[in-house]
Amino acid sequence: MDFMSFFNSINPRYIMPFFTMLSLVLTSVFSVGVPDEPAGHIFTAPVPESAATEVFEITDEYVIVVPDNASDAELAAANLLKDTFTAINGTELAIVSDKETVTDKEISVGKNDRAYDDTVDYTALGDEGVCIKTAGDDIVITGGNKRGTLYSAYTFLEEYFGYRRFTTDLTVIPEADKLLVPCNIDYSYAPPFMFRQTDWYGTTSKEYKVANRLNDGTMAAEYGGGVEYAGPFCHTFSSLVPSSLIETKPEIFALGVKNGERTTDQLCLTNPETLEIAKATVREWLSENPDAAFVSVTQNDNDNYCVCEGCAKIDAEEGSHSGTMIRFVNAIADDIREDYPDVLVDTFAYMDGYTRQAPKLTVPRDNVVIRLCSIECKFSAPMDSGYSEDNERFIQDLEDWSAISDHLFVWDYTTDYSSFLNPFGNFGAIQRNLQIFAEHDVIGVFEEGVSGRGADGEFAALRCYMLSRLMWDPYQDADKLMYEFCEAYYGAGYQSIIDFINGIDENNGFGFNIIQYWLFFPEHLNKEYGMGCFDKYYSTTVLNIDDETLKEFDGYWENAIAEAETEWQKENVKRSQLCWRYWKANVKRGEFCPLNEIRRIEENKKLYNDMVHFEISTLMIGNPRHTGKLTENPDFYAVPAEWVKTK
Repeated sequence: MDFMSFFNSINPRYIMPFFTMLSLVLTSVFSVGVPDEPAGHIFTAPVPESAATEVFEITDEYVIVVPDNASDAELAAANLLKDTFTAINGTELAIVSDKETVTDKEISVGKNDRAYDDTVDYTALGDEGVCIKTAGDDIVITGGNKRGTLYSAYTFLEEYFGYRRFTTDLTVIPEADKLLVPCNIDYSYAPPFMFRQTDWYGTTSKEYKVANRLNDGTMAAEYGGGVEYAGPFCHTFSSLVPSSLIETKPEIFALGVKNGERTTDQLCLTNPETLEIAKATVREWLSENPDAAFVSVTQNDNDNYCVCEGCAKIDAEEGSHSGTMIRFVNAIADDIREDYPDVLVDTFAYMDGYTRQAPKLTVPRDNVVIRLCSIECKFSAPMDSGYSEDNERFIQDLEDWSAISDHLFVWDYTTDYSSFLNPFGNFGAIQRNLQIFAEHDVIGVFEEGVSGRGADGEFAALRCYMLSRLMWDPYQDADKLMYEFCEAYYGAGYQSIIDFINGIDENNGFGFNIIQYWLFFPEHLNKEYGMGCFDKYYSTTVLNIDDETLKEFDGYWENAIAEAETEWQKENVKRSQLCWRYWKANVKRGEFCPLNEIRRIEENKKLYNDMVHFEISTLMIGNPRHTGKLTENPDFYAVPAEWVKTK
C-alpha cells in the first residue's frame, strides 16, 4: 500500500487527533533551544496589610450630609453608605441636607456648603475622580462632577470595610462590631482612562457596573450616566452611507481591492458626495443624542478597502490606508466642531496593513479619537515582553499614534473567538498591558470578551471583575483582586483554581501551525510564538502540557470541587471546569482518550449535558459553514468543537 492509500484509509475522526499529537511531538522536539516565553504575572497570595494604628468610630451620632440640590448620583452615594453601615452592624444614620444646622459628627457627601469642602480641587477630579478625607471627627466623601462622589463612596466602603461587588449576584459586606475609620485620611485619585468598557457577561447589571467603575453609555442615569456614543458604537460605514445607494450611486462606495468592483464593504473616502452624506448622518445622530461624548466614523469589519485613483494616490503619499481615513474623519470633525465642541469623532486604527499604521503626513484633529485595535497581538505574555513580533509591531503603532494624536483609545481582546470554551491563558498579561496603554497616554479602553450567558463557561465572571478593576487602576494589587474573588466565588479550594490559572498561563504560547496536509505543503509548518485570540483548540499555543501536568491539573479541579463549602460555589467551580474538560475532549486526552472509545463517548455525553445545564449555547464565532451555536443533536463521536449548528 502506498502512503496516499494508507492516509486515505484512516477514519476521518482520527485525522485531527493524529495531527494534534504530531503537533505536540514536533513542539517538544523543535522547542529545544527556543527561549522560554517571558512569563506574565504569576499570582501569589497577597501580603496582609497592617491595620491603621489610630482610628475613630462611626456611631449613630453621625449624620450623612448631602447638598440641598443633590444630584441622583450624590443621593445614590449617601444611600449606599447608609445601607452598607446598617448591613455591617445595624448602625442607622440619617441623611440630611447641608441647609440644616452643622452638627459635631458628619459624613459630608458630594459638593455641599460645608466649609472644609472648599479644600477640594474639583477641576483636577474631572467627572470621575475620587476624594476622601477626614477633618477632625468629620469625614468628607466627594468627587468629580458626574460619577466621582459615588465612586468615592464605593472606594471608602471597599478600603475600610471590605465591601466587594464580585458578580451580579455576589456582594460581600463583612460584619463588624464597630465602624472604625483611620484618623488621618487624605486620598484623591483620578483614573487614567476616561472610557472603560467590557462586554463580558455580568455587565448588564447597572449596580455591578457602577460598583466596578465601568462607565460606557449603558450606565444608568441615577448613577451619573455614562460616556455615550451618538449612533452605533463601531463599524459605522454601513450606517453612515446607506448600502441601498449602490444601485444609483456606486461611485460613493469602495472600488474594492479584492476584485476591483464597487462594493458596499467599504466607502470611497475621496468622493465628495460620500463625505457630504456621512456629515449629514453624523449630524442626525448627534441631534438625537446631544449629550453624547463620541460619534463613531469607523470602517466596516473587513479589509476590502477602496483602490480608486483618488484613494490610492493619498494612501501612497501617506504610506498607509489610514491616510484617506484620517483625512475623511478630519473633515467630519471640522464640520461639527462649532455646533458640538465637546464631541470627539472616533475612528479605527484597525487591521495590520489597512488602517492600523499611522499616516506619514496627516495628523488627526484635536477633536478626533484614534481607536487602536490589538486583534493581531499575542496575549499570553505582556505586549512589551519582546517575545512576539506581532506585539512589537503593535507597540510601534501605539507609539506612532500616541505621537500624533491628542486622544487615543485601545480596543483589546480577551478571549479565544475560535473556541470560547478554550482555556485562555492571558490573566498574567492583563495588568501589564493596561499599564502599557496608560503609559502611552491612552484615555479609553474597551476589553472585548464574550457577551451573554451562553458563552461564559470559562472564567467569565473572574475575567470581567479583573478587567473592570484594572481599567480603573492598572497599578493596584492584582494578586489581591485574584485571591479575594476566587475565595468568595469558588470557596475554600480557591488556591487550586489559582494554581490552574497560573498553570495555563505558564504552559501556552509556543507551538506549530499545522494544516491537515502539511507533509505535502511544508511551507505551512510554521512556528508560532504567543497565543492569539483566534487560535484553534488543537493549537499548542493554547495549551501545551505532558501527561504528568495533565493529571496535576485534574487534581486542581477535583480539590476545588471537594472543598467548595456551598452548592453555589460548587456550581461555580464546575462551570469554570468546563474549559478544561472541553479542551481535553477536543484533543482527546485524559478520560477522552480514543484508546477507550466507549468511555470517550460517555464522557462526551456528560460534557454535553453539563454544557446544557450551564446554559452554554455558543461555542465560537460563526462562519459561512456554521452558526457557532451549540447543536441539540451532537455527534458524540466527533470532538466538541464540531457540536455546532450548520447553516
